[in-house]
Amino acid sequence: MLRTLIVGAVVSSSFAGPALADWWIVRSSDQECLVVDIKPTGKGITKIGKDSYKTAEEAEADAKKLCKEPTLAPKLDSDED
Repeated sequence: MLRTLIVGAVVSSSFAGPALADWWIVRSSDQECLVVDIKPTGKGITKIGKDSYKTAEEAEADAKKLCKEPTLAPKLDSDED
């Protein structure tokens, strides 16, 4: 449900006046990164990057750096042999 709302906000924002909007990079609870023009609030959403961006292009460029695929966690030594 939350993911649907975020995606809906992104899609609808593309039709609204983006020239006047601030942009944010958010990471949802499922670790997906999105660039949105609605100030992120609520549980399960983490704002990352700068406080806000003036253009969507600037936010998207920073998101590419900040939201790379996570690396695999190192294997922990187990007691089993």
